[in-house]
Amino acid sequence: MILTGLALVVFTISGTSAQYADPRAAEIIETAWQEYERSIENIDDYVVETDLFTIYYKKVYENGRPYFRARTETDIFGGLESTTTTSDADMFTPDTYDMLKRNARYEGREDVEGFQVHVLYVERIEGMFPDAEDILEEGLEEMRVYIDTDDWVIRKISYLAEAEVEEGELRQIEPEIMFRDYRRIEGMMIAFETTTVVTGLSASLTDEERREAEESLREMERELEQMSEQERGMVERILGNRMESFREMLEQDRFEFTVRVNEVRVNTGLE
Repeated sequence: MILTGLALVVFTISGTSAQYADPRAAEIIETAWQEYERSIENIDDYVVETDLFTIYYKKVYENGRPYFRARTETDIFGGLESTTTTSDADMFTPDTYDMLKRNARYEGREDVEGFQVHVLYVERIEGMFPDAEDILEEGLEEMRVYIDTDDWVIRKISYLAEAEVEEGELRQIEPEIMFRDYRRIEGMMIAFETTTVVTGLSASLTDEERREAEESLREMERELEQMSEQERGMVERILGNRMESFREMLEQDRFEFTVRVNEVRVNTGLE
């Protein structure tokens, strides 16, 4: 859902801005959706490949509105382990788009890494992201979406969420997703780099979970030392800077990882 940067499907929305509490926010979302819809007119499917996974997107329609249903295949350690996950869409379903449009509030403009963006604030988002809420226990509290004023793509999404540390004890975490290096592929804008930063995650660990995490990191380092140069090189290529990110999370309460797209193939005949 978050990693390829193809988040613009969030704007698959119909209706007029007059129906919504904040007409300015609704207008921005509607404009972004129209730009997105035009960009995918000639795309029936596409495939995104990274070092860690491949995502297959197939265009489908819901109430006359197109979006891409996504299937992810992850190949670990050169094929030793393979998993497949399926989500409703590359980010949200059309029902979710409508919920966003009803709830979004316009907060003005900001600068995100040199790009001017519109800032939309969304609260009352319970039920919008059931997959995330399964993990976060208490779910997401609020979200901000940063939309480029010229290209109408998402530059950043930030969340505030609660995670249950122990029974009855909740901690806040703050994920932030940055979408960079947009390229136009057959008319569609695709972010070739997606960086996720999470703060508050380490603080949500119990003492026992922290000890287990630290031991897991040490064990991984020991295993790397025992590998041949070829094996170690393969693992390091797959993991990238993730071990260092894991260590940073435990020591500084900050976890960051980046996914880069290697190739995008369009209209492959995907069923």
